[in-house]
Amino acid sequence: MKVIVTNIQRFSLHDGPGIRTTVFFKGCNLRCPWCSNPENINFRIQEYTYENQKGIYGYEISLEDLEKEILKDKLYYENNGGVTFSGGEALLQFEKLEPLLKKIKNANINICVETALTVPKKFIDIAIKYVDEFIIDVKILDNEYISKINGDINLYLSNIEKIYNKNSSIIFRIPLVEDYTTTDSNIEKIINFLKKYTPKKVEIFKIHRLGENKYKSLDLEMPIFKEISDDKVYKMKKKIEESGIKVEYCKV
Repeated sequence: MKVIVTNIQRFSLHDGPGIRTTVFFKGCNLRCPWCSNPENINFRIQEYTYENQKGIYGYEISLEDLEKEILKDKLYYENNGGVTFSGGEALLQFEKLEPLLKKIKNANINICVETALTVPKKFIDIAIKYVDEFIIDVKILDNEYISKINGDINLYLSNIEKIYNKNSSIIFRIPLVEDYTTTDSNIEKIINFLKKYTPKKVEIFKIHRLGENKYKSLDLEMPIFKEISDDKVYKMKKKIEESGIKVEYCKV
């Protein structure tokens, strides 16, 4: 069995607890205008050209070779470090990955997944058997706007319920994007959501345009969106904290 990845990043410090090896998979079913990793949206290997340099985004790797890459760093996985699966949407790969997930689990390596959670339930059923840490995006909980990113609020909430009821360790990440995630209605829904599903940690971060060159390399234009100011980020942070929820502002 083979999967397509774009990068295996070692010594990651922001993709879960401890020192981690983060595996980035190709393929995502959402279409967020602010996505900074357009090379991970398409499920196929893609050629790119940037400033007269040609290359490819993505390569195939067998589960056996991916296991070897992960185990190379096992020495550094103390203090809850481990492997993080990211993307794209990593959970969409979990049927293919299950044999590897079993081996990693048996090797007592902590497993984390970064996910937007809008995936069929069969992938959640696999994930809750193996994943120790869920890093879950909380983007748009407003029915009026979630369809703009190809989201499904009912599926998202159903998946949250299943994970939460398993007493899994959860970190929520909230991307702050003007006119999408920071509307008064959406922020109120997020606050009520956080009150119901008390997580291990809540992180907020502002969206940037650092992925613009990647769009150009794929002959695409990065969608237009308004970047939020630091001042407004702190106002959002304060508003959420006033409801009794501790929030960490992650500057990336």
